This record gives sequence, structure tokens and C-alpha cells, in this order.
Amino acid sequence: MSAVLEKPLVKITALEEMGIKRAHEIASYTLRAKASDKDVLKIRYKRIPGSLLPESRTYKFGRSLKSVIADGGTSRMAHTYEISPFLLKAIGELDELVSDNNKQIISKAPSQIGEEKVGELLKELHELESMISSRMPMTSAAAVSARFARLKAQIAGL
Repeated sequence: MSAVLEKPLVKITALEEMGIKRAHEIASYTLRAKASDKDVLKIRYKRIPGSLLPESRTYKFGRSLKSVIADGGTSRMAHTYEISPFLLKAIGELDELVSDNNKQIISKAPSQIGEEKVGELLKELHELESMISSRMPMTSAAAVSARFARLKAQIAGL
């Protein structure tokens, strides 16, 4: 009696195969050709201040040599190099990640300045205005109050 053990279907992505465990921290990437037969992929991460992890990592990929007929009438061959299919898969995943990460950053930016933060700033400005106005002559206090009013309007607009 032979038992066949089935392996669970686990989708292993190209980035995981490259050893990238914190894909959510990827900020950007660049791809360049080092020579006609090599590509260099540099991935930059957005790390928290004080992190000991690297800001970027570099990966090198070789290109495959492909010989094609250069001219239909002769037997002359031209050699070209093709980008690695694994690198193409990794770039596709990076495109998705970078666009998703940028969308998350953009959507979080307005929420970071919450209503309570604006309220705290307005309260602080009001206290500062009353302190300054009580210690200045009447003409200067009016000018300072006008500036504080403009600043409060700008903060309230956030």
C-alpha cells in the first residue's frame, strides 16, 4: 500500500524567493543594466528612525544569451541578451507593492492631522494671543490679534 503525500499549494512569490521578508516597507526600486549581460535591481526601504536594518539592498541578475538569425538570406547570427523571467516577475510584484504602499501613505497623510490636533493648536494660539495682547499697547495688540486670526483660519482649514 503506497500513500501519496500531497504538498499544500503555497504560492511562493519572487520577492520571497529573493529573501525579502518585509515587503510592506518597500518605498521604491531602480533597475539598470550594468553590462549587456547583467541587470542590477536596487530596492529602497522606508525604515523607522533608529532601525538597524539596511536602507537599501542590491540584487544582480544575469541575462540569457539568445542567438537569432540576423538576415534571412544568409546564415549570419546576431546575439542578444534577454532579461531574466524571474526578474520580470519580481518587477511586476514590486510595481504592485510600490503603488499599494504609495496609496496607503497618501491616504494616511490627511488623517494624521486630526480634528483634535487642530483643536489643540487653536487653543494654544488663543492662549498665546491673550498673553501677548495683555502686555502690549493697544495699537500693537490689534495688529498681533489680526495675525493670530489669520493663522487660526489657516489651521482651521486643515
